[in-house]
Order: sequence, then structure tokens, then C-alpha cells
Amino acid sequence: MEVSNKALNAYFDGIKSMGDSVDEFLCEISMQDKSLTDEKGRISWEDFKLITIAFANRYENYTEIINETGVANKVIKPIFDTITYFVSYSLLFNFFLKLSFKIFYSNVKVSSRKISSDTFHLIFTFDHSDQIFHEFINMYVDLFRTVPMNFLGAKSPSRVKFRTLDNKVIYTVSNPVFAKFSLPNFFYNLFFTKRKYKELILQNIEYSNQLEEQNLELENYRKKLESLNADLNLSNRTLNHDIANKLLSLEFAKKKIKRGDYEQAIDRIDRFSKSVLGIINNSKGRSFKHDQIYEFSEINLYSLLLDSVTEYEDLAHQKGIRIIHDFKIDDNLKIYTNKIALQNNLISNIMYNAIKFSKKYGSIVFSAEVLEDQLYLRIIDFGVGIPQEKIDLIKMNSGAIDSTKGTEGEAGTGHGMSIIMDTAAALGFKVNISSSLDNGTSVELSKNIAHEDNDYSNILFLKN
Repeated sequence: MEVSNKALNAYFDGIKSMGDSVDEFLCEISMQDKSLTDEKGRISWEDFKLITIAFANRYENYTEIINETGVANKVIKPIFDTITYFVSYSLLFNFFLKLSFKIFYSNVKVSSRKISSDTFHLIFTFDHSDQIFHEFINMYVDLFRTVPMNFLGAKSPSRVKFRTLDNKVIYTVSNPVFAKFSLPNFFYNLFFTKRKYKELILQNIEYSNQLEEQNLELENYRKKLESLNADLNLSNRTLNHDIANKLLSLEFAKKKIKRGDYEQAIDRIDRFSKSVLGIINNSKGRSFKHDQIYEFSEINLYSLLLDSVTEYEDLAHQKGIRIIHDFKIDDNLKIYTNKIALQNNLISNIMYNAIKFSKKYGSIVFSAEVLEDQLYLRIIDFGVGIPQEKIDLIKMNSGAIDSTKGTEGEAGTGHGMSIIMDTAAALGFKVNISSSLDNGTSVELSKNIAHEDNDYSNILFLKN
């Protein structure tokens, strides 16, 4: 059950009319992250209930505030004040209720029944009885009490009673003004039958319903297009950036061929071709099942980590850097992930950066461990470090960051860290970066693997 954000206008306008801050109000109820001010958006009935109750607790006269603010009072009431004189109250009230509830609340059905010339039953039907709460009922008690005064100029408010019956709230609204004779109203109904007018009302409600549904569909399409665009950007950045890094393997292979190390050269070329083919296939065959970007499968983590170290041994050796691996996990440990994305987009990029920004003859520590169902992968270098302002930009992940040259003048594209952050999010890893200038950088990847079908009894747990 959903509620349109339009239903919150009266609350927010009311908060402002009291001289208070809407942002502070939302922060107090931990809803500052939701786009509640976007009128095209929708929230759950539970969120709407929470906001309504919080608003009622904050202001004792909340029903009075709501009835004096919001779209209904700014737009609908002045228009209806004018046309009510020409149209029978019962029809207009029926139209107003159904139209407003169709716009604001989904799955709440509203019907009206005339009991006498001056009394109406207004019936709200919910999906379940637990969706009914008294703050909501009170709002409409006050609204029905004042509507005839606003619309018809009645001197006294209506008498309003209510009762709940299972999943229904039944209001009884009475006012002598309902039976008031209007000459223009008489002639209007003489030439335009009530039946015809009711059909027109129902058509308008149906059109309003269709427009609302179409708006929701368009909003969903927009979100899907944004997601697709983000995925395409990740694919393009991955192809351009990661394949360029893999080309280094060919350079090392050429050197090995010149030295006569044909077996090692063939191994490097074979690794290069498999990596590049995997990256390309991963970019082509994206999966959107259950909002996943990549296809997941069960992989051997220990083997993947060793391959990642082997892949960058030549590059590290060129700068005299030693890669120390400290894998405190069982060599049969399997996790559910995308192997190509984890090895090539994530670990390889972190490893490349660690080598790039390490000083000559330094060292890099690559560790892995499982503690209390949490997998930790850490790559620590002792190089130049990252300024705090750049770490803040990386965490925001707003796009390309100005590339910094490595300790040996290695150039970059500025896309490496955004690929790391996007891929980590897609694979369910959290990224924690800590750094100290001239002392080095630590990049930690963590993921809860408790739900994965593994036997942890034979894993060696060691303290650092």
C-alpha cells in the first residue's frame, strides 16, 4: 500500500507555518534520506503512518494545522467555493473525495451514501484493519467538520461521528446546509441529469487514475534508464581502463621472449588473453536478475587470490617491490561472486595502484581472513599515501578523479577508483580506505559470507 508524496504537502506547509524546519523534523524521525519533497514520488503506508504520528505528537493542534495548509486549501477549496453554488453538494462531495483519495492513497476505497437530505455516510475501506490508525481518522473528522463551512458558507460546522468496522472507517456527516435549495443548482440539474454528471465524474476519476499510473511507469522507466546508463558507463570505463592495464603483461612477455624465457612468456600471454576475454564477456553479458549487474557463481577464493598476486609479480619486480601474501583462509574456501569482476575490476585495480604509488624496493602486503562470518581482503602499501580530500572524493564516488602520476611517473586515467567503488558495490563488498601521506595506504574489502554454503570448521583463524 503506497501514498503519494503529495499527501505530505499539508504536513510540510504546516511545519513551515509554525516557524520550524522540515529538514529537522525529517531528521528527528530518521527520514532525511528519503525524497519526500518530490511530488512524483511515493512512500509506503508504514512510512506515511510514522510521519503522521510524529507530526501529531509534535503539534497538539495538528488537525487544525493540516486543515489550514496544503494543496487542498490553496487550490481545491477556492475553486470548489465558486462552483459549489452551481452543482449539488452530494455529487461534488462524492467527486472531491474519490478524486483526492485516488491521487493521494492507493488501495483505499472511498464511497458515500446519502442517509437523508442533510446527512451522509462516508466509508473508507482499507486492505487490512491494521492499516487504520487514530491520527489519520482524526484528520478527516476535522476535515469533514469544516468542508461545508468552506464550500457552502455554512454558519455552523457539521456534526461528525465515526466508527470502525473490520477494515472500514464509517463517518456520519450532518449539516442543515446540505439540504439548502439553490436556484442555479436547480436549473443546472434540470438540463444536465445527475446520471450524466456521475458518468462524467467517474470518467475524470478514471483518467486521473490512468495518468497517475502512467506517471509511475514513466518514473520507473527513468530509474531503469539511469541504472542502465550507469552500467554502460561502468562497462566502458572497465574496458578502457582495465584492458589498458592488462597490456603491461604483453610488454613483460616480450621481454621474456627476448631473454629466451619462452615458457614464462607463453604463460603471461595466456593469462593476458584469458583476462581480456573475460573482461569483454563480462561487459557484454550483464545480468539484471534481482538487480544484479554481474552473473554470480561459486568460485575458489584462494586460487583467485594467488592468480591476482602472480599477475602483478612482473610489474612489482620491475620496481624492486616485494608482494607479501598472507592468506589465512582454507585453500578450499568457496564464495558466491563474479570471478572476472572480483579479480580484474576490483583486486587488480587495487594491486596496480599499490604498486604504482609504492616507492622503489618497497613492499606490499596482501592479506585475507575470515572472522565471525566476515571476509576481509586487505592490500597495504607503504608508499606516498592519499590526501584526505581525495579520499573524501573517492568515498563520494561521483566520477573520475584527477589522476596522479606514480612514483616512477606512471600515468593514469582517473577512473580506477570509481571502477573499484562501483564493482565493490555490485559484488556486495564494503570498501574502507585509510591512508597517511608518505606512509602508505590500506584498502580493505569486507563482505559477510554467513549466508554462503561453506564449512568454516577447517579454516585457520590467526590474529595479526
